[in-house]
Amino acid sequence: MSQTTTTQPSSAEALDLVFWDTSAYKWNAGDWNQWRYIPDGLGGEIGIRFGVSSGFGTFDWKKGGVAPHGSVNDGTGAASFGKNEQAGLASTSVNAVRMQANREFTSAQNNFTVELDFSRYKGSKVGGKDGVAGANTFIGLSDIYAGLTYAKTTVTITGTLADGSAASPAGWKLVNGGAAPATAGGNQPSAQLSLVNGVLQGTNRPAPGGMANSIDTVMGLVRLDAAGYRTLHLRHDISPVGRNRAPRIDNSGLYVASAFPRKPAQAEPPKPATPAEPPKAEEPSTPATPAKPTVVIKDDPGKQRPGTTTSYTFTVKNPDGSPAGKGCFTYETPADGGPPKLTAFYYHDNVVGTINQSNVQTFYFDGEGDDKRFTFVAGTPAKGICSLTADTTLPAQLTGIGGAGPQSYLDKTIDFPKPAEGTTVTKESTSVPPVDLVVVIDSSVSMKDEAEALSQAVAAAIEAAKTKCPSDLRVTYLGIEGTFKNTRFETTVRKYLTQTAKADASSLKGRTHENLTAEQKKAFDPTEDGARAIEDIATHFDWRPGAARGVFFLGDEPLEGGLSAKGQDQEDIEAADRAIEVATKTGTRVHTYLGTGKFSSDARIHERMSKEIEAEYARVAQETGGKAFTSKDALNGFQAVLEKVICGSKSSTTTTTEFCCCQEYVEQPEAGAAHEAKP
Repeated sequence: MSQTTTTQPSSAEALDLVFWDTSAYKWNAGDWNQWRYIPDGLGGEIGIRFGVSSGFGTFDWKKGGVAPHGSVNDGTGAASFGKNEQAGLASTSVNAVRMQANREFTSAQNNFTVELDFSRYKGSKVGGKDGVAGANTFIGLSDIYAGLTYAKTTVTITGTLADGSAASPAGWKLVNGGAAPATAGGNQPSAQLSLVNGVLQGTNRPAPGGMANSIDTVMGLVRLDAAGYRTLHLRHDISPVGRNRAPRIDNSGLYVASAFPRKPAQAEPPKPATPAEPPKAEEPSTPATPAKPTVVIKDDPGKQRPGTTTSYTFTVKNPDGSPAGKGCFTYETPADGGPPKLTAFYYHDNVVGTINQSNVQTFYFDGEGDDKRFTFVAGTPAKGICSLTADTTLPAQLTGIGGAGPQSYLDKTIDFPKPAEGTTVTKESTSVPPVDLVVVIDSSVSMKDEAEALSQAVAAAIEAAKTKCPSDLRVTYLGIEGTFKNTRFETTVRKYLTQTAKADASSLKGRTHENLTAEQKKAFDPTEDGARAIEDIATHFDWRPGAARGVFFLGDEPLEGGLSAKGQDQEDIEAADRAIEVATKTGTRVHTYLGTGKFSSDARIHERMSKEIEAEYARVAQETGGKAFTSKDALNGFQAVLEKVICGSKSSTTTTTEFCCCQEYVEQPEAGAAHEAKP
């Protein structure tokens, strides 16, 4: 026999609802057709199991969708609840399991099922029986496609009673909530639901004050009867409308709640009658305040600094790696140690414009451990694009809903948020500054080729540097305990420092051949004391007053006496540490060049040693503000290398301003913005 729609104009009773506690629920790999249990809020549990109907296959929620997850005080649900036909209902937290089906299906119709098991339900707490859902149990849905635009969702509800017989929907009652606040994209979940023969679907009747032809429905709650339901089965069928034949996704919420009759207010003794006041003009109603978004933040830096704010920035990239958008959020860690509070959120790209915190519906950030995750769901100001979903754990990390959204975010990715940093600006001197550059070379035989090549390139390099980075340049060429004939390296470090710079020979760190024992001569070579030479030059060279100081060291062995039997050892690292310390204290930039060396006949050992030595040369340069080069940089000659060294030795001023605020960061144009993909 045909049934009519069972709705009621408003909740006849004043009821307080306790929704299930979904705060800990999260989809796990392998959850298809597996029972999971969620606290019912009464001391029991409700089982939930996802599957698909016959003829459909299970799918990966992450490919264009969002896996089922707990949504505490759910956005649309909380905004719609307690209004319209639900005017007599109240709750402290409207909790849902929220999910978004993906787009990878074999046909235009999408399908999944949800089963609910009440065998552990504490129905006795609300006047029913344990183990079954009864007359004070509500199940509900929100945000399903209403069928008025490009897609329609129908949810067919069936079930079993305690004795295993089939459930009948004849005694169920549907109560529709109110219209939810409009999203920035212009859509407003407004379409009311109908319940006919156990089938829930949208109608063309908007909730009071809602928009016509809404994409999505309001929150609808179905109150069961007293028959006692052991299980319920919800079949979701999502189909296109009109010529929109592509498979559709659907972001919807599922609710289960238990009802307590609200106690009437205590009657007060009658008061003396007072003269009636003239009727007042009815004031216009004010729009409902949008529901607070669901926010979860787990982050060590904030925990360590109670009473402060912490900011993160993130970048959205096109498939080719170019920037497509950028965002920022700030949270406050209360001084009393309470949960973090989201205080600012901004995201901008040229598809959706600028999204701010008022658009955020769901926000989740876990920057700790191996299970890192960043996700948000937000409305957008872009015309026709209702919302943007982002999740770093999904293969399809961004999904736009409506209009050009789905196509615009295909294959875009999000870099995991990083702590916000201040802006660093380095300004080169605009004057013609004095620059003293000492080019010092390991004078072992293996470096002769580099000495000759560099000597030949010097004149052209200096001439080119005059144009690129003008300076009053003085260059001095020195060898470590040796020289090379027919090159510019005609003087040793020791001779220059003691005779020209008038340094005391006993104060020099460099070693000589004369004061070594036979055993020491086998262990190391003073001509390869690169770190000691850097230390001596930084300390004793006759630098001109006010001149920028630079050392360019060229070698092909570790920095303390060359290669030992084990390759680079701890003595080399400690010598480099001392050189870095002295160079930093004296304001001397050190540039390094590692030539081609032969460290072992075993290719694997040679490769390992080569990488270790190269890293140490680079560390010396990096930590003193210089530049690091290898033989690969000099394949086309030394001129380009020398130009970079000369220009890199000029003085500069580096300033870092503290990170200001998320809005300024997002709105500030930067290089790469021109690469944003057009919608």
